[in-house]
Formats: sequence, structure tokens, C-alpha cells
Amino acid sequence: MLLLLLACDPVSKPSDLSSESTPNESGPARETELADDSPAESEAHSEDSPHSEDPADTGPIFDDAVAILHVTLGTYDNENAGTDERVTVCLNETDCFVMDNADWNDNEQAAIDVFSAEGLSLSRADVQSVTLLINDGEDRWQPECVAVSLDGEPVHCHDGLTVLMGDQAGEELEWTDPAGLSVDCLGCFEDPLTHGPIVGATGADFTHIWLRTDATRRVQVRLATSAAGLSTATPAATAWPLAEDDFTLTTRLDGLSPNTTYVYDVEIEGERYGPWSFTTAAAEGASGKLRFGFGSCTKTDDQPIFDVISRYAPDLFLFVGDNHYGNTESIGGHRQHYRHAHSRPERAELMRSTPTLATWDDHDFTGNNTEGDAPGKDVALRAFAEHWGNGAYGEASVPGVFSAHTVGDVLFVLLDDRYWRGVDGSFLGADQSAWLIDTLVASDATFKFVVSGSQMTSEGTGDSWGSYPDSQAWLMEQVAAIEGVVFLSGDIHRSELRAVAAAPGGYDVPELTSSPLANDTSTCKTSDELVFCYDDGPSFVMVEVDSARADPTLDVSVLDGDGALVGSWSIKRSELTP
Repeated sequence: MLLLLLACDPVSKPSDLSSESTPNESGPARETELADDSPAESEAHSEDSPHSEDPADTGPIFDDAVAILHVTLGTYDNENAGTDERVTVCLNETDCFVMDNADWNDNEQAAIDVFSAEGLSLSRADVQSVTLLINDGEDRWQPECVAVSLDGEPVHCHDGLTVLMGDQAGEELEWTDPAGLSVDCLGCFEDPLTHGPIVGATGADFTHIWLRTDATRRVQVRLATSAAGLSTATPAATAWPLAEDDFTLTTRLDGLSPNTTYVYDVEIEGERYGPWSFTTAAAEGASGKLRFGFGSCTKTDDQPIFDVISRYAPDLFLFVGDNHYGNTESIGGHRQHYRHAHSRPERAELMRSTPTLATWDDHDFTGNNTEGDAPGKDVALRAFAEHWGNGAYGEASVPGVFSAHTVGDVLFVLLDDRYWRGVDGSFLGADQSAWLIDTLVASDATFKFVVSGSQMTSEGTGDSWGSYPDSQAWLMEQVAAIEGVVFLSGDIHRSELRAVAAAPGGYDVPELTSSPLANDTSTCKTSDELVFCYDDGPSFVMVEVDSARADPTLDVSVLDGDGALVGSWSIKRSELTP
């Protein structure tokens, strides 16, 4: 696996932690900013993942040389308990690290923040203590918990702290844990299962289960077709989440049966969490009914719309971009935003039992309206693959988040509308463009949904397919000869149903746009293509597919934040032919 390591520039140690120690070969004592940019490719979620599948495996062997450091800090939910000021953690007299996740407000009240650094050359023998340091103490900070792991091995945990950090009476600018280097708690999170599980891409005979732990711990996933069976089930998978993936893990479970509801749970360190349930898809090619929902743009902390979506019980839900608003080129910033997004209660509950697929748009790529020349795109791709359960991300020779997934006789083609945009003057890049058409032509699916974070219509914003008119025209020309195509998109902060004007010899292609799930709205505009538009608050789109009819149909519903029907459209398969 290729791992490009974080550069750590040596700098002088803060004066209040000065010592007479001799500097190491690389210069004076290191003060490394944790979670700075670290572009790398991660294979941890591929089919040849290094995670163990042997239940008897005792886990990785931790060498003396340490490459990756994780520090978790918990802050009390007290008045004046938080600060945006950077906190420094020292592990001995010379090795000090600044806790900073770029584009994130660290150490807020009641928050748990995780920081990491890669490319280190620490020795375990040199890690002797844990010292917290703040610079000026303008804002009082009251840490509740501090935990440290080296290459994933927990080496320090202390919660219930009583120190006040600041420069006022009764406060300290520097605090060394009197307990020394010791593990006195399991972790700063409530459970070692910090996030998830999430049910990812699910077919007729397989599923993907995503989760995150607080350190490298043995994880076992069990499943059965009943609660009684689950209680005695042997593990279907055993794995050890790794530090290089920020302890995220996607495991694929095979050998399942079509149209079957499974109950599953997760065991970590002997404690079982769950149970939850999910249902596998119909056999590939089988006609029948499918209900799926989709949406985009989740920015606000409160996301109650996901509770409404859960009540509609979709068979599948697609996140169509702007799944967080990190606008960052930093791996630490992306990870912290994903951790926050995946811990929104209603959203997390939906994803534990509903198969999910995801693509991105600009804000969860590197920033507003960014394209393929963005310097942080490899970091964004790494973080995306760490935090979703799609099962595939691009191709071996073509990086990206694009993939295809079939449910029964319905095809979903998830595009990457950012990584390659503009690199060769086109919207998708030559390789992804060829892959898209090959995938559509090779499929016998009744309906073929092409999913893009940005709108496909030529009437879109300056950040849509319309900003690349040659690519937009090419797409419509290609689709003209392919039956059953429907576009899905997000981004524009209003929900629209459109009939995108046909290319010569083709048909008007429906475009369903769902936005926002949790953000402000933008005003509807007039257009000859427009069938319906909604801009009066958060919304989502639900699609009922019935491919068993003589003329298969799509019944499209636009639903507001309370679940009320505000717009609809019925589309027949016979209308989607040249």
C-alpha cells in the first residue's frame, strides 16, 4: 500500500518546556501539527485489505518504532469550558505536538476531538508522560479526558480530569498527568465503537458494514436471520481497524440470500453492540419494486429530516454530495467533519439499517466550486474512502469516487464530478467518461440512474454540467442511444424535477434534483424544462420503482422536512426510449 507520509518540520520546543536534551539528527525538538495535510492513497477498504479475517488472530504486533500518533481530547460541557486555542501535547521533554484540525473549531464544549500525525520516528521507549500545554490562557479550557495511541495501540487514557487550563487564579498553562503513562479508562468516547455501524453497498448476496473504533481493537461482526440465531452466531468477520485509516473499517460479508432481512451486531473488546437489521437486494436482473431516497447538502448540526426519511423505510438511500461542509484540504479537517456528520443522531440511525451509497460534490471535496486542479484532492479521496461503505472507489488506474451498483434490475452509476473536472478540459475526464458509457451500454437494467453531485441540465449554475457545454452536449448525445436513463443530482439548495431537452434522435431525460437535506434554500427559477420546483425548506426525494409492470414506472415524490408530499411525477419506461 502506498502511503505518503506527513512532513514534520523540526522547530524549537516552546520555551516553557525547554530542556538540556541534545537535539536528534533532524534538528531540535519536534513540534508537529497533528492532522495537517497528508495526501495518500489508502487501500484499507479494498477487497485485499490487510485486516485480519481470522477469529483466532491476536491482532497486529506493535514495533518499538512509532509512525502514527493519535491523541483524543474530551472537553467538559461547562460554562467557559471550551477554547479555540491550540493545545500542545508533549510525550516527553522533546516530542511535542500541536493539536489542530484545520477548518474545524477544536475543543468546543462537550466535544471530543481526535488528532493524528503520520510519518513519525518516535520510539515507544521515549514516550514517558503526557503533558498538556496552552500558550496564553485567554479562554479557560477544562479537559475531561485525554487518550493517546501509538500506531493504534492505546498507551494512555485518563478521564474525569479536574485541571483548569488558563492563566487565571486556580488555572494552569501546563499540566502533566500525575498518573504518568497509564491506561485508566477504555477511551474518551462513550464506547470504543465511536461511529457507526453504517450499512453500505448491499447486493443480493453481500453487504458492506462500515464502522469506526477509538483505537486498534479486535472487531467481530455477527449476523443471522433472527435475533435468536444472532445470540449463538459465530463471527462472520473479524478485523482490526488500523491507525493509518483513523480506525475506520469497511468489511464485506458474502454468502447472503436475496430479499432477506438480517439481524447483525458488532463486538469490540468482548462487548457486543446492537442489534440492528438490514435487508438484502433482489437478485440481479429480477424485476419488482424498489423504494429509494436521495438527497444532498447536510450542513446544519440538527438534521431531523433523517428521522422523517427513516419513517418512509427506503430500501436504499443515496447521499448525493455536500455530505459535510469541511471545505478543507486537510486530512484532519475531513476526518473531524465526517466524524461529526456520522454522529448526527437521526442520520446515524438511518444508516445503521438502510443500505447507503454516496458520492461527493464541492464542499466535501476541497471547497466551494473546486475542480480537478485542487491541491487537496488526494486527501479528500482518502478521507471519502475511509468514511463510506461503497465497496469501490474508481478503478485501479483511475482514482476517484465513481462506482456502479445494481439492485434487481435497477442500475445506479455514481459519478465523480470533482476529481477529474477540467483536467483535460472535460467534466469527467476521458477515462471516467469512457467508463460511464461502457457501464450504461453493458447493463440490461430497466432503469439506469446516473448520479452526480452537480446538475446535468445545460441550464444549471456555473458549477454544473452547464459550465462545460461540450461535456453536457456529449453526455446527452451518448444517452440518446441508451434506453431507461434518469439523472439524479443535488447541490442547488432546492428540489427540482426536470425534463432535460433531448439531443437529436434522443428523448427528454428526467433529472431529479434533491436539495437541501439540512441547509438554507435558494429560490426557484423558471425554465421550459422544469416540471416542479420546491424551495420552502429542507426536502428529499423518494422514488418508487415498479419494473414488474408491462410498462415499468417510476413514481417520484418530493417531500418536505415534515414528510408532507409537495410535488410528484410519474415516469413510464416507454418514455425513456429514442
